[in-house]
Amino acid sequence: MNLNSDEANRLILDDFAEVIYAPAKAFKKIIENPKYLGAIIILLLFIGIQIGYAYSQFSRTYVEETSPKIGYLSDYVNATATSSIGKEWAAGAGTNLSNNYADFYNYSVYIPALLGHYSLFGNNSLEIDSTNSNVSATLSGVFNVNCGAGGFENFSMALKMVEPQVAPLSATLTLYSINDSNYYVYDFASSLSSTTASGPWTNLTIPLGSASQGWSSGGTPNWGNVTALKLDFTYSADSNVTILIGAILFHGQYQTLIQATGTGVLISSLELYSLQFIFTWFVLTGVIYVFFKGLKANITWKPLFIALALALFVMVIRSIVNLVATFTLPAVYYPFDVSVGLSTNPFGAIYVPATAAATFIAQSKAVLNNIISMTSTFNFIVEAVFAVSYIWLGALCTIIVGTLQPEFSLLKRILISVVTIGVTILLLLLLVSAV
Repeated sequence: MNLNSDEANRLILDDFAEVIYAPAKAFKKIIENPKYLGAIIILLLFIGIQIGYAYSQFSRTYVEETSPKIGYLSDYVNATATSSIGKEWAAGAGTNLSNNYADFYNYSVYIPALLGHYSLFGNNSLEIDSTNSNVSATLSGVFNVNCGAGGFENFSMALKMVEPQVAPLSATLTLYSINDSNYYVYDFASSLSSTTASGPWTNLTIPLGSASQGWSSGGTPNWGNVTALKLDFTYSADSNVTILIGAILFHGQYQTLIQATGTGVLISSLELYSLQFIFTWFVLTGVIYVFFKGLKANITWKPLFIALALALFVMVIRSIVNLVATFTLPAVYYPFDVSVGLSTNPFGAIYVPATAAATFIAQSKAVLNNIISMTSTFNFIVEAVFAVSYIWLGALCTIIVGTLQPEFSLLKRILISVVTIGVTILLLLLLVSAV
């Protein structure tokens, strides 16, 4: 009997539905008349929904942008001019600038993608030496950052006042807008204390923008165009002065992972989930086929192959549930140092591995713990659906084995299915890192 395309499509949809409510009937029909079209449809459905799942999750995940960008955070504390970014430090009268490789702000974080630790701010600090009471250093020609609406909201700096053993009378940060005639000035002397060469680093975070407090201005500066910065320190008398600057950056601007990576994250999702489905399909078929051959069963590849593809409709259902679960996710904001530790677990959910989390400063750990609490419902759903889906898939494999070899006892069918599911999950975790 010849069927037109509409009738064929209707019968395929009937097979999908019967896999859920009448699997024995469905697999009997599929094995008697195996067709690749249904398998291809399920493959495309799974990949499409999984990409939607990734997009929905990543569009609710915000990562903090910095200037300079992560990977170049050491540029602003390097006394050597770097022509590739047009940077230039200039010292005031009687002041010398150099790189200190013995005492630097060592913030080393673990990056899962690199399988190793990485020092965010490099292996040197900017050393400022002077014998004057007035000490200054200017960084220009390196940036044009937006600190206005929608731009960077904070300026952070790590510094150590090595000598003299007194705090400066004044310490100011000047941000220039376009030229030297337009600027904002902030006095942060009250945040400093005298330390020693072996003392702690002082971490400062200064709010930016028109709503921030503590800034004075000269000329007609614009927060949307900050193009240079200057550090000034004033002491009561001339003396030997040594100040170390370990980190300088603008931050507080957030983008979703979709915005930050463009199409890259969706392309990688397409590759991952295509491989995940195809790998699962072939491993399930291969393991059961080996069992059949080992037990001298008379079986051909295609009916088993197509039947297991239809059984993987369970994966489509799991993907739909996971996609709906993303709607429980609030918008979460990862600080720049935490964002470098982001990874995806075998269920495709964003997380920070414990190895990476252990390397963060206390403030970032607190933010991460809050995010974990906020996303706990989503992660519970994803993990629970994973367990249910593979139990369900195992039950369908048992039915398929029984349909192909009805002389097998129920215990033998279950054992074949359990081993097959176990081997599949193990190989997926080892080779694809996704289940």
